Amino acid sequence: MAKSRIRAFLAATALLARFASAEAQDQIPLSEGNGEAAAPYTCTHPPYKIHLFSQSPLVIYIAGFLTPDERAHLLHLAGDTFTHSAINTSNGTTISDSIRTSSSTTVALDDPVVQCIESRALAFQGLPGLPRSHLEPIQLVRYAAGEHYHFHTDWFVDPAHSTARFGGQRTTSFFGYVGVGDGTTGGGTNFPVLDIPDDDPAWCRFVDCDEARDRGVTFRPIEGNVVFWQNVGPDGLGDDRTLHAGLPVTSGWKVGMNIWTREGPLGRDVRGEAAWE
Repeated sequence: MAKSRIRAFLAATALLARFASAEAQDQIPLSEGNGEAAAPYTCTHPPYKIHLFSQSPLVIYIAGFLTPDERAHLLHLAGDTFTHSAINTSNGTTISDSIRTSSSTTVALDDPVVQCIESRALAFQGLPGLPRSHLEPIQLVRYAAGEHYHFHTDWFVDPAHSTARFGGQRTTSFFGYVGVGDGTTGGGTNFPVLDIPDDDPAWCRFVDCDEARDRGVTFRPIEGNVVFWQNVGPDGLGDDRTLHAGLPVTSGWKVGMNIWTREGPLGRDVRGEAAWE
């Protein structure tokens, strides 16, 4: 086995051990909500279950990461604020494009439930003391029938999007399912380079096992569940194997959730003054 593969294996094993530890710790309240109006709310993390999907690239499936109350709250916060999703271009601007036909919004950074979910995302990665300024604002993405996001990576090729002001490169991603309409079909999250571990049929609970093997792996949209992956390899460079797509919703609708962790803190004007720590 090549030395690089050994290092990748050891790094993945160590990181998974930290995740398992974080999962055990996440069963107790972390903090009270901010402000008098939010005082009755206590941030308590659910007993989610982690499933190691791939060691290299590191991909972990998390069942029950979001509670039903949290999902309902996020949808309430989003309301009618969704606008056509944008794509970053090479010159640093954002455009609307047919490559990404969904609608997106961000949720209030000073909301105690949002802050609780952010703290959970950091604790899961073994970074409970890291300030939330290392996270991009939580993004919700709504897909109606026929809408999709073509193949892309979450890490940036253009260094203009990973400067110190933007917190550097996106090191990790969470993509979860906040809401899925009754009878919804399609809308899975496809990783064309990945395979089901050892063709284990137990994964058919979470992935589309009817998908052709040469099309990779498609995680089905299941409310409350999340796919987590590392965007960069041990060398700090973006990992092409994390290429993925939001497949078209063929009927119904879904609302997804993106949480991206950056190498460093985002600038105040990027993340927002209210959440600065």
